[in-house]
Amino acid sequence: MKISVVGLRGFPNVQGGIETHCEALYSHLAKTSLSITIYGRKKYRVKDSDKVRMIWLPCFYSQYFETISYMIFCVLHIFFNKKPNIVHIHGIGPALFSPLFRLMGIKVILTYHTADYERKKWGFFAKKVLKTGEYIGFKFANKIIALSEGSKSRLASLFLSFAEKIVVIPNGIELPLQKNNARGKFILGMGRFEDGKGFDDLLDALHFVEATSVGCQVDAIIAGKPDHENAYSRNLVKKRKSYVKFPGFVQGEAKEKLFLECGLFVTPSHHEGLPFVLLEAMSYGCRILASDIPAHKELGLPDECYFPCRNIGALAEKIEKFYLYQSDPVNYDEMLKERYNWEKIAKRTFDLYENIL
Repeated sequence: MKISVVGLRGFPNVQGGIETHCEALYSHLAKTSLSITIYGRKKYRVKDSDKVRMIWLPCFYSQYFETISYMIFCVLHIFFNKKPNIVHIHGIGPALFSPLFRLMGIKVILTYHTADYERKKWGFFAKKVLKTGEYIGFKFANKIIALSEGSKSRLASLFLSFAEKIVVIPNGIELPLQKNNARGKFILGMGRFEDGKGFDDLLDALHFVEATSVGCQVDAIIAGKPDHENAYSRNLVKKRKSYVKFPGFVQGEAKEKLFLECGLFVTPSHHEGLPFVLLEAMSYGCRILASDIPAHKELGLPDECYFPCRNIGALAEKIEKFYLYQSDPVNYDEMLKERYNWEKIAKRTFDLYENIL
């Protein structure tokens, strides 16, 4: 069975939840009888995966035309070469092209990661295009994968006539050998520098704690970068004070070191699908503060781990408690092994491929 995967930037060592998801998923599926081809974008090529076939295509590297131009090249490459049995599309923007794959006689699966049109960075026209891609993806895909039960319920209510197509297959996580010992003193945030991630809220809360709390020596690291430099990422740099470090995009040992040594992991996102970086923090046993958006709440963390989304005062209060009170290490391994095991997730994805042919 031949599978072509489109919609992502590529992997390995490429920033992004979709990219991390795809690297893990297709590395596991590569152990099966599937023949997998990943279509990446040349700009993001660091090296090729040694587990799956990679094809790197050109595109226009701009916020508004990158995905569309890349998808045009994907369609052309698939059309003029031996066609796969299934095209697996990641994201609602690329889903705009799903009818073209169906016209070629190819089955289509769409993984719905998040409602991208909710991001502030998109203007009116771009949001309309993304919503159109969402609808076309639901209409023409043979199956739609939602990453959580909450996402499935929301999508089923939006697209009643296509609700039977939706299945839940979540993100997964590999459990590390080493764990965080809860003795670290710095606060860690991690992700792409774009408005929906809420890092401006985190900076404001940190500045509030530093200015008003006696005995709290604030120390923080926010690891990540923007895909395309924009007003939001420039504003983060302007807001940053000396006690906050921006090391850029981190991977491998540098990333593991941050998870192992941080005292508190904070994810202040305004919207997510199923956030891979939060699963990573849980796998290391980090103390966690997460905004109370549905995707975070579905993970079932203790109530004290959540704060009201966009509420800077509430976030600052929780951060102050972190500095004032020591806590014991936490361990989420049993829950993660049961619900977010990559072997099980790969098997469910493989079965879905077989069932639509």
